[in-house]
This record gives sequence, C-alpha cells and structure tokens, in this order.
Amino acid sequence: MLEKIRRDVEETFADDEGRLAHVKGVVATALLLARKLKLDRRKTLVAAYLHDITKNISVKAHKALIKEYYPEEALADLTPPLYHALSAAAYVRKFYGIDDAETLRAIGSHTIGRPRMTPLEKVLFLADYIEPNRPYPISKEVRTIAFNDIDKAVFTAIDHSIRHFEKEGGHVPETAYAARDYYAPKGACHG
Repeated sequence: MLEKIRRDVEETFADDEGRLAHVKGVVATALLLARKLKLDRRKTLVAAYLHDITKNISVKAHKALIKEYYPEEALADLTPPLYHALSAAAYVRKFYGIDDAETLRAIGSHTIGRPRMTPLEKVLFLADYIEPNRPYPISKEVRTIAFNDIDKAVFTAIDHSIRHFEKEGGHVPETAYAARDYYAPKGACHG
C-alpha cells in the first residue's frame, strides 16, 4: 500500500513540483521525528505522504469530501486555505479505506494543531511546519527546538502562526487558540 500511496502522490503533484518537494520534505522530517519518539513508521509514512493530497482541489470539492465524514459545523471556524486538512483525512478514508483514527486525526489537524495531540499528530504538525523547503527563519528555529522538546516546538509554531495571522488581519480558528493555551509553558503570556 505504501508504494501505491507514494505513486499516487507523485502523480497527483506531477505538475506541482513545489508541492511534491514539500510532501517529500514532510515525509523525511516526519520520519526523523518519529524515529526519535519511537513511533510506528508505517502510520508516519501514510500520514506524511497523504497530508496534502487534496491541496489543489476546488473549494466545492473540499466541502463535499468534508461533509461526507464530518459534521456540518466542522467547516464553521475554518477558512478555505485550511480545508485541505479535513478533506485529505476524508479522502484517505474514502479512497484508501484507512480508518485508523490516529492517522486520520494527524492528517486532519496538521494545519492548526489542537489541544492534546497524540505524538503522531505532533510529528506531522511539526514536519509540515519545519520541513527543509520551508524558507522562513521561524521554521528553522522551530526545527532546532523540535528535536529537543516537541511540546515547546508545537507551542512556538502555533504561537508564531497566531501572531502572524493576527498581525495580517487574518482569521484564526478557535482550535488554534485552544492549542496554543494547552501547549503554553506555565506562566506564559500571549498578549
């Protein structure tokens, strides 16, 4: 199945070299983190390869997939650029028959995180944020932290993302705030 998944991803992003490079970077980074945490290699590969599988579909297609597997309110606090996390989890379930809750949650929460993430969720969330093709200084900073303190890395990534979107006037889902609060070091202030 893993070989089929790899081929499918390469075919899906054959005309999107940047996205394919990103997925490969996420796979490599996720494997490094998973090895450090002694996580299941197969689950890590499935989640990492398929996390962005629906990235380039239409908003209408995202919504249709999401509505098949999630309650209507799942879209209420998300903006279209975040739909691909839930639609990818739905796609994986529908087209690959994968119903492992941990794998599906990891894919579904890879963009904004959530409180009480499993180790696999943290790995995928961080791998997406810190893979080597990410050019941002904060990505490099979080990468250094991730291999020493995964929860601190999760907090740093979420906190930076929230601050960035607030500064730009963008919408921040309530789940992101809840995740930041959950992973915040004791006594941290976010204001």
